[in-house]
Amino acid sequence: MGMVTEASRPVYARPSLERARDDPAEKQFRRRLRLYQELTVRGGVALVIVAFQLVFPVEPPVTARCISLLALLGLFLNGPYFLAARSGRAFRAQAYVRMLVDVLLISVGLYFAGGLAAAHCLGIYLIVMIYAGITFSSRACLAATAAATGGYVAIVSLQHAGVLSAPFELPNATMIAAFNLIVLNIAGALTAILSRALRQSRRRLRATYQELERFVEAIPDVIYVVDRTGRLTLWNQKLESVTGRAREALKGELLTDLLAEEDREPFRAALGAALEARPFEVESRLRGADGVLIAYQWTGAALTDEHGRVRGLTGVGRDVTERHRAEDILRQRESEMRQLQKIEAIGRLAGGVAHDFNNVLTVVIGRCQLMLSRYQPDDPAYQDLDQIESTAQRAAGLTRQLLAFSRNQASARQPLDLNATVTSVSDMLARLIGEHIELAVTLDPKLDLVMADPSQIEQVIVNFAVNARDAMPNGGRLTIATRNVMLNAAFVAAHPVATVGPNVLLEVRDTGVGMDEATLQRAFEPFFTTKAAGKGCGLGLSTVYGIVKQHEGYAAVESQPGCGATFRVYLPRLEAPVVAPRDQSERGPLPGGVETILLVEDEEAVRGLVREILSRLGYRVLVASDGIEALALSQRFAEPIHLLLTDVIMPGMDGRELAERMMVARPDTRILFMSGYAEPPIPAVLLEKPVTPDALARKVAEVLHQPALAG
Repeated sequence: MGMVTEASRPVYARPSLERARDDPAEKQFRRRLRLYQELTVRGGVALVIVAFQLVFPVEPPVTARCISLLALLGLFLNGPYFLAARSGRAFRAQAYVRMLVDVLLISVGLYFAGGLAAAHCLGIYLIVMIYAGITFSSRACLAATAAATGGYVAIVSLQHAGVLSAPFELPNATMIAAFNLIVLNIAGALTAILSRALRQSRRRLRATYQELERFVEAIPDVIYVVDRTGRLTLWNQKLESVTGRAREALKGELLTDLLAEEDREPFRAALGAALEARPFEVESRLRGADGVLIAYQWTGAALTDEHGRVRGLTGVGRDVTERHRAEDILRQRESEMRQLQKIEAIGRLAGGVAHDFNNVLTVVIGRCQLMLSRYQPDDPAYQDLDQIESTAQRAAGLTRQLLAFSRNQASARQPLDLNATVTSVSDMLARLIGEHIELAVTLDPKLDLVMADPSQIEQVIVNFAVNARDAMPNGGRLTIATRNVMLNAAFVAAHPVATVGPNVLLEVRDTGVGMDEATLQRAFEPFFTTKAAGKGCGLGLSTVYGIVKQHEGYAAVESQPGCGATFRVYLPRLEAPVVAPRDQSERGPLPGGVETILLVEDEEAVRGLVREILSRLGYRVLVASDGIEALALSQRFAEPIHLLLTDVIMPGMDGRELAERMMVARPDTRILFMSGYAEPPIPAVLLEKPVTPDALARKVAEVLHQPALAG
């Protein structure tokens, strides 16, 4: 591995895993740095020795010249050392050779300086031991100490043996030499210990630094450090990946220049506050690599030096796009929930009004039909009564719309093919919307079934068509489509009324005038209409809402002014289809009987009407105004009671509790509920109000000929 030049050293402006200990480039750079340090120390020492000999020459002059030549030789050897190190081979072995050569040159110099008489100059060996310990290792320091001790002892031994001459004598030279050798070895050992501790500290620091690097790079947020001017000095990879800029482009860049222009001034103010040692938190948009502005929340705090002076700022930038999206969804859900609560409250009110109104209509319609049976069609009174009865029936239709909105309308659900329903009403819709509006129907041939009331689904489609017709006075296009859809958890999280899983979609789209946001928010609200006075009652879409919700579905609308409107109805797919029961009833004479019927109704007028109808049909009728009176009457009546005909919603004991007690006391008694309210669900057969004589007669006969509920 060859040496690299100084200019090619990587400059890292951010924490990077490239600076790991095993990185080849970093390892080579560290070796090169140690070599430069070593050559600098060697050259400096050689020059100092030469200068010292010039200022304080050693006597005799020949000795001074020899020492100077040895120093210059050590300086000259720096060239071959550098050339040999460039090969990159045996780097550690070369270092040991250089160290031993230095020890040898020093030993020869000490010999020329007097050998044993130069004992007071042994400290020069410390230079080699110290730089060996600092730049290489503790082992190198110990090796240098051993080599220095061995070299000097060898010179002294050879002088004693007469092999080498002693230029001059020094009093107490042996004692001085022994003392200096002891100090030299102690100093070498301490230097080795310090070198080892320093190296271990380096390793721990490097390991900690690498762990910190990995930690910083693993954080999905932007980590940054800026100086007092706001220029980047340190950052993590996240900033590069988001902005699409290389580290060379980011180094020294103003952090504010990476933000949206309109967000820069607030960010500068936040940085200024942080320079006064006040932590900040500000939201600014960061310009991404594709130019898209990304919402980021920035936090920061001051960086201080050992004197407490602020030298820069550090902080975190977090992408809050998903948080904003979640907040938008939450706000949308809260808005939908408020609207649902509002509609629910109005629905309960509408349901209560419709329930009471049904009792009134029951009496009006029932009495009219009873009186009609007493007159001939050509009688003037017959015409008046027929008009009253027709008007009451229209009022009953209005109450059914109210009950549909409040989800209290009775529903006869069965497995339903939406394609068949749409096809069956298409001809009627074409006539309803007029020739100036084009009707397009797109049906999914593999559409799943749903459990729904066919008549109510038809009403939904018709209401959508009427709404579209009114939105296209100058003509347009009405598109009805069906298809299977899969609603995921994310969709349901945004629209909590919807149901996760497979659904069947009914989509009705028009090209009308559209709706603004204010109108869109109130689209399903009852009695809300944008039509002129007398043109509509505002119950069309609210009825749709009630029917869809009663079917555990979800209704949604999208619209913009001038862009038409799209209504979507999601109904849960029928997982296990069953065969829908067929209505086997046939028109004919009203059926009657001689059975005993216990009639329980809290409304006096309704109670009197039903009693009269049943009595005319031949039944024996027992009458009670509430549940408690009915139980007491049942206990006193010793004969069988064949049928309990009871209202559902009554003060005190309601109809369901009364039915449960009656089934315990009289298990053979049949149960027939009578109500204009269908919620909560009735666990038995139901006679829907307003009650007509025909419907009452046939339903009573049907129930009496069925097995008892207890059986």
